[in-house]
Amino acid sequence: MSQESHKSGPAAPGRPPTDVVGLEIGAGHPEGVPAVRLRLRANRKTELVAAGFLPLTDRLPETAAAAEPVIWTLPKPFQAPYAALAVSSSLASLRHAGGAGDERADCRTASLTFGADIPPLTASLPEFQAAWAARLLPEGRAPTACSLQVASAAAVNGFSLSPHFATLTETTVVLFVFANHTALAAFSGGKLALYREHPLGFRLVRAAISRAMHIEDNLVDAVIQEALVDATPIIEPVLKPLFRQVEMLADYLLRRRNCTTLRFSLCGLPAGMRLWGDLFTRALNYPLTPFHPFDGLLKAQRPGPLPADIAAAEPFLMTALGAARAVLEAP
Repeated sequence: MSQESHKSGPAAPGRPPTDVVGLEIGAGHPEGVPAVRLRLRANRKTELVAAGFLPLTDRLPETAAAAEPVIWTLPKPFQAPYAALAVSSSLASLRHAGGAGDERADCRTASLTFGADIPPLTASLPEFQAAWAARLLPEGRAPTACSLQVASAAAVNGFSLSPHFATLTETTVVLFVFANHTALAAFSGGKLALYREHPLGFRLVRAAISRAMHIEDNLVDAVIQEALVDATPIIEPVLKPLFRQVEMLADYLLRRRNCTTLRFSLCGLPAGMRLWGDLFTRALNYPLTPFHPFDGLLKAQRPGPLPADIAAAEPFLMTALGAARAVLEAP
């Protein structure tokens, strides 16, 4: 999926980058901009140098006229030579294109073909947002932006370049849960076979529980994580259309590609994995297993700042991690 990246800035002189910080722009995370710095060791193993949330302004402009310039200065532990930017924008898209006419002149696009029977997967971002993001990091100061990706593509990159992916032998569907949508990616034969999106993210689930239980949004995760009450009657009808979409995707793979989907994974969910898993098994009769994007990463000998609880932070860092992996580990 690294070919999905929108490239900007110079390539590393003479050789591919070996030290990259991934940054997610437009995530709107209350703690700041998600950032993950990775480095390649001499043995080509990837190590985690630093991760966390940076106090930077990342509110995306909604129109070209509103694209006021913003200049970032990253904290020293995150000043890798190169930066991979992942943009979370309601105006971005990642989908299988039907033909050349699908591309818009006012958007920056990149496509990747996976096979003769699969339409190209095209990432698209408005040109004014792409240009605004590319200028966040000034020239002559580390890091230099070398890649611009849409958030969903970055998350998929993080899975397809992970050590876990190399162990897969069966057709797998992964649910990448974002705040406002869920990306569904099917992998078969060691490559992406199909991609879809569904307009349900963890914010909608939180809101449904908040309304039904009359509790504040910021308390919902703790309530469902600690199973203080049974939220099944509330969440089940909310998740049903999403799980139906997963079922349809698996059915399509069986009918059109003769691939039986035997594994289903999920990442990006801040809370409620057990509840989602129980409801998924009830709906599809298959287990839904968590994927932890940071598994298999070595820790740097002298690491910079890292979250005290990586497992709790990884749903919000998976996109920044995937963006960095797309640059650092792409074949």
